Parts: sequence; structure tokens; C-alpha cells
Amino acid sequence: MENQRIRISKAMLKSGLLKLLKEKQLNQITVYELCKKAQINRTTFYKYYGNQMDLLNEIEMDFLSQLNEELKPIIAQNENALLPILSHLYEQRDLFCLLVRSIPSHEFAMHLFSIPSICVIFQNMERESGYSETMAKYIRQFVFHGTFSVLYNWLNSEDPEPVAEIAEVLGILKSKL
Repeated sequence: MENQRIRISKAMLKSGLLKLLKEKQLNQITVYELCKKAQINRTTFYKYYGNQMDLLNEIEMDFLSQLNEELKPIIAQNENALLPILSHLYEQRDLFCLLVRSIPSHEFAMHLFSIPSICVIFQNMERESGYSETMAKYIRQFVFHGTFSVLYNWLNSEDPEPVAEIAEVLGILKSKL
């Protein structure tokens, strides 16, 4: 367990990186300016992280871990809980879009769809469909990438449609498979 000083330092670094990522790409952010923004010594940064990508990866893992924890009780009640998942992503859309823009989207999509609470929904889809393992593999890839594209475009728009509307769109697409 980390002590309070470590948690505060890491939180300041995460906050600083997120602020800078709103202005520029990760590869344009130096450790020096990150530490200046976070008001943290560079030595402290290097005590916890090797580089800016390590810090971004921890932010991503925190996001996905929190999403998984919040969805566990919802999925336990209803394994097809698309609406609560979309609601959570909508509430966290700024961070979601920032992560998508900063992490190669195929990696972020793979990480998102591999968290247990979301994975359960797609496993149920495969069981219900009766597809062969080969067919299921390709259909799963198609669904993951298509769903991810819909999510990103929806959450990144200036005036996103209501959660229920996107849930309906994804429900229709799922029913067609």
C-alpha cells in the first residue's frame, strides 16, 4: 500500500499530464514541463516512472480498473447491461477521448474490451449465437472495432446523442449478428 505522500505525488503528476495532453501530443511533452506543471521534482517523477508513457499507462489502468469495479455489481445483476456501461463512459468522456487520442486506439480498444465486466457481455453474445470458434473470433474483432469506433465518435462529438440512443444503436447492431 502506498503512503499518502506517494499517492499525492502520483495524483499531481497524473493531473499535470492530463492537462498537458489537452494541449499537445504525448511525444511533445517533456518530463521537465510535466514536473513543472505538476509542481513535482524530476527526481520524484523518476522514482515512480521511467517516462511519460509509463505514467499514461498507469492513468489508463486506473480508468479501466475503476470502470471494471463500478460495473461489476451491475453486470452481476444483468449481464447485458449496455446502458450502464455507456452511461459510465459518457460521464468519463473527456478522459476516455483523451486516452484514445494519446494511446494507439487499437491498444486502448483491446484493453477496454478485455476488462472482465465488458468481456462478459461479448462472451454471452458468442454463446447465444452458436458460431464456430473461427467465425466467433472474426465476428468478435469486427464487433470490438466497430463498437469502439461508434463509442469514440459518439463521445468525441461536440453534442453527443443521449446514452439511450447509442445503446439502441449498439443493440440493433448486436441483434443483427
